[in-house]
Amino acid sequence: MRQYGYGGYGTGGVSFPRVAPTVKWIIIATVAAFVGQVLFLTLAHNSLANYLGVVPRAVVEDLRVWQVFTYMFLHSPRHLFHIVMNMLLLYWFGTELERMLGRRRFLGLYFGGGVAGGIAYAITQYIPPESTTPAIGASAAVMAVMVVYAIHFPNRRILLFFFVPMAVKWFVLLMIGIDLLYSITQYADSVAHTAHLGGALYGFLFWRLGPRVAQVFTRVDDRRREREVQREADDDRRVDELLAKISRKGFDSLSRREREFLKEQSRRRRDRGYR
Repeated sequence: MRQYGYGGYGTGGVSFPRVAPTVKWIIIATVAAFVGQVLFLTLAHNSLANYLGVVPRAVVEDLRVWQVFTYMFLHSPRHLFHIVMNMLLLYWFGTELERMLGRRRFLGLYFGGGVAGGIAYAITQYIPPESTTPAIGASAAVMAVMVVYAIHFPNRRILLFFFVPMAVKWFVLLMIGIDLLYSITQYADSVAHTAHLGGALYGFLFWRLGPRVAQVFTRVDDRRREREVQREADDDRRVDELLAKISRKGFDSLSRREREFLKEQSRRRRDRGYR
């Protein structure tokens, strides 16, 4: 997938902020997968991309849907620059964004962008003239991160190729424009441009629709908590009634179901820390 040149924030040099926790673990997992690729290629003389990369026919016809997720952990073993630049871009753009969005939302953005890119590549490359080249790389996921970053910090300046100052918004628009141009012309350059576009579109929709989706989940969560509170109140009331019955008539007056209910309530209270 595409290789970028990027030099960090500002115009005074390359910036290396303290890496955010989720970004760090994504980088570690991706590097570990890359090492696995190299070992598999060396020992088995075969490429994991054929099994875990996005192969359009395999995804569409054989329903190997896991490929639209696993492909983002793979990179070209023959081009070290591929993984290095993707991880640097994730580090530079993702670190600040994770701290702003939080771990869960950032994971939704990153992996959602990667899956969207994998689906976009599988669908568009399945249409004749069909591509048999597996898509690999984190570029679609990183593109989603870059789009959201550019929306929140459009005028933040970076150093393109480590010395050309450029606003983030123009950098991201330039990358999207290149992908559009190559996708429209069908120029064969072994780059999954439609995957990048899928990731970029997901990033935009994440920013545009994310708050509404979050509100829906918040309302669902609130209703679930209300039901739990109501159920606990009903259970407490039932416990009080049974304890009163025991006080009046003795424990033997309870039915088997009532005894099981009290036993279950006692267990739940112990689990919640009640004595």
